[in-house]
Amino acid sequence: MVNLSVIGTSQIAVEFITAALKTGRFNLHSVYSRKYETGKNFALKFGCENVVTDLSQLSTDFQCEAVYIASPNGLHYEQSKRLLDAGKHVICEKTVTENVEQFEELCQIANRNKVIFMEAIIPVYAESRAHLVDAISSIGRITSARLDFSRQSSRYESFTKGEKVNIFDMSLKAGALMDLGVYCVYAAVDLFGKPKKISASATFLSNGADGSGVAIFEYDTFNAIITYDKTATSVIGSEIIGDKGTVSIGALGVYQKVKLHFQGVEKEVFGFIPKTDIMMGEANAFADFILGNNLVAYGEKTQLTKDVLTCMEKIKQLAGIKYE
Repeated sequence: MVNLSVIGTSQIAVEFITAALKTGRFNLHSVYSRKYETGKNFALKFGCENVVTDLSQLSTDFQCEAVYIASPNGLHYEQSKRLLDAGKHVICEKTVTENVEQFEELCQIANRNKVIFMEAIIPVYAESRAHLVDAISSIGRITSARLDFSRQSSRYESFTKGEKVNIFDMSLKAGALMDLGVYCVYAAVDLFGKPKKISASATFLSNGADGSGVAIFEYDTFNAIITYDKTATSVIGSEIIGDKGTVSIGALGVYQKVKLHFQGVEKEVFGFIPKTDIMMGEANAFADFILGNNLVAYGEKTQLTKDVLTCMEKIKQLAGIKYE
């Protein structure tokens, strides 16, 4: 059992800790929150009594072996660096860092201290991924792909009323690309590799945050069109089109609701299971990497993250996305 601590008390943190405990490989050791009462309420959900409000309490706690970071994007780099320097294994929510240089620096610290540092990105560790890859291999030559993640934020109405909302706060490295577009970029690079050329544009909100965006990834024989939006919701989903059939993906962020379409005939490849169940994939991978298992996969996923961050930087540059 790995003694795991958590930074952050949002819904995604609840879901990941639930998934991690379901694996039977982690013990929730402590909860970090800036506000004690918030941390205590989170900890009580899991029967945990250890609540801290100072990051130094985590970094110096020898019983804390690993940390899951689910704070706003703008805090990921500094918090990860501090914990890795202290010799803690770290799994950090997407988007793991603002740029690839920061990620590479943190990887170097992790390697030097012989600990694991990885991004928590659900689809590439999900059991549904293998089914999706098999389905894609059956549709012949890929002619085009459309990868979409457009879902209106639950805080969008509050934002339109003038409230300050974290998810649209560019001082926290937020916005549509970092929150939702990253899933589309991951899908493209994970399934097709790095593109040979990228073009991109974005729309911006009143405070300068990117509300939506489009990117085109050019490959040798086809283009992948990426669309993402935090201000409105799409109901169509994503699709990968081949000359022998089409694969549709209803839930790109978890590689679920996958179907094969051949000459008007539809076949379900992978349906939908609870999010906490699908998140067990990344939790199990984290445990394996800590134990020294599947280190080849660890290296491959680390390189995948670097490639994704490189593509994200190019999109930001082309679309004019800037952070305070």
